[in-house]
Amino acid sequence: MTTKVDVTTLSIVLNGYFEDSSYITGAQATRDDFEVFNALPQAPSADKYPHLARWYKTISNTEASVEEKCEHPDCGCEVIECSDKNECEDCDDCEAPAPNPNECEHPDCGCEVIKSDTNEGEQSDEDFELFGSDDEEDEEAAKLRAKNLAEYKAKKAQKGPGPAAKTTVVYHVKPWDIDTDLDELETMIRAIQPDGLVWGQVAKRTHVAFGIHRLEIYNVVEDEKVSVEDIKEQIEGFEDHVQSVDIALMSKI
Repeated sequence: MTTKVDVTTLSIVLNGYFEDSSYITGAQATRDDFEVFNALPQAPSADKYPHLARWYKTISNTEASVEEKCEHPDCGCEVIECSDKNECEDCDDCEAPAPNPNECEHPDCGCEVIKSDTNEGEQSDEDFELFGSDDEEDEEAAKLRAKNLAEYKAKKAQKGPGPAAKTTVVYHVKPWDIDTDLDELETMIRAIQPDGLVWGQVAKRTHVAFGIHRLEIYNVVEDEKVSVEDIKEQIEGFEDHVQSVDIALMSKI
């Protein structure tokens, strides 16, 4: 579920997230960083959002230096639009050698592969073998393909699992009445600490009506460990302090 949210709220969320993180995922820029970067309408204010502005400048410089074209030297195939936005020699998933320049397949890489200029179906007289065995050639190609696939799987297994999928969630918490202590309510909410959840350091008070202010607070959760709806229900469980809870934003990171 994705809910539209104003740029100010999104900037607050991202600024808080980048206070402790350099990138959306991992220790270097990935496709997630470029998707968020392109979603921002303009460069954020360094005075209002210093951490977001630092990240924005880093991604801007990174994007300018990315090569859009790269090659697999051992494969003979030309590869464009690498999913990791890096040169292919730095993309481990792209390094699986192919048994044939015209059968280059990197199933988990996400790269678009263009066949090399090798001419299919054309043989010179010197290469033509009148009594050649197609079965023998097919068997050798199958063995080579199996060997390359085994090496690729072994290398991928050594890398271990990729980064956990995460979601940023913004909650709008409406207090029970005008006398509800929002500082106390925030402390109670932050005490909800299941494994895989990290609360943002910034919480915002926004005027609703008749002197009542709602609490806007966000967290980052690991999708496999934490249910967003469970957290919402736990907040609603503070019946003496909470009138309602709305999920204002859910964004994959």
